[in-house]
Amino acid sequence: MRRTALTFSLILLGTLTVSTLARGQGAVVVAVPSRAGGVDGKTENSDVFIWRLFTEFTAPVSQDKSSVVVFETWASDADTFSATPHWPKPGEPVKFQASVLALVKMFNAIPTSTALRAMKIDVKCEEPPGAAVGGFPTGGVPPPCIAEQVARNRAQFDYIVDNGLNTKTGLAAGYKKGLQVEMPVESIAIKIDWVPLAALLKWIPQLGDLASIRKEYYTTTVDGVEYAVVAMHISSRQNPNWVWGTFEHQMNPGRCDYIGCFDTFGAQTNSVPPNTKAYNTQYGACQKTPQLKTLMANAHLSPVWENYCLKSTQVDYTADDGTPYVLGNSVIEGIVGNCNGLCNRCTG
Repeated sequence: MRRTALTFSLILLGTLTVSTLARGQGAVVVAVPSRAGGVDGKTENSDVFIWRLFTEFTAPVSQDKSSVVVFETWASDADTFSATPHWPKPGEPVKFQASVLALVKMFNAIPTSTALRAMKIDVKCEEPPGAAVGGFPTGGVPPPCIAEQVARNRAQFDYIVDNGLNTKTGLAAGYKKGLQVEMPVESIAIKIDWVPLAALLKWIPQLGDLASIRKEYYTTTVDGVEYAVVAMHISSRQNPNWVWGTFEHQMNPGRCDYIGCFDTFGAQTNSVPPNTKAYNTQYGACQKTPQLKTLMANAHLSPVWENYCLKSTQVDYTADDGTPYVLGNSVIEGIVGNCNGLCNRCTG
């Protein structure tokens, strides 16, 4: 998709336009859940495509049992948007940041300049503003929190840095000369939400104990605290409008709420309707198909990744008649973004 540097700079800095459908938020907007669509240059649909990407960047870097996975070696916003950007060296710790969606919502309440100054790239794990939306625990010492990570692959990192889009000065220069931002098709960005294991036990007590969490979740340790992955967005520039997908751990309360869950490739049950009688309930395991299990085995993935479910994928924002497609995540949009409803797209 061709965009001016100014327009794309808002996305690069973590700002995007989000349309919400929420209970009690005014006007009713008719929308439909996003489903798998076509992918440029591929015979497979977007569900297959996103799962292939997933198995590539959750693969271990080496066959060493303590190996990190590929996405943990990618550049964060702190690595990218700096006067001295750098591609991470092996062993650099994960960097967390403030929620992009929470920042976007600030624009509705405070001046834009104030919101931009409030934006943080490298922050500690923070209490989510929408804890009540997803029944996430509050209170205690330390207070339960959710940490957000944004990472981009080398193709996207190099494009941003090589075109000077990593600083305000570079963005202004690009806009002045009319730079048309066109990310390479190999570009991939992800957003991941991590929860400390102690907070995860409070949120989902049926997990039992820390040992059980380590068997069911992908975990990492940052500053002496062990975190587990609970949700993930993926965006790929393979299509002009990008290819979007979102994943949730199968134990996330309410993971199929509002729009349901759809997976034509990886799940034995292709479609799971939302529970319209009770929010934040359990939807059960998303049993994997033999085809996906083969992909995972060939990539040498840890068995924990079988516990993550594709909620759906998206290749366009509206249908031909203008009806918006919606795709959201119960953690990233719901709890961290404080959206009591749906967003019209996900973002890495």
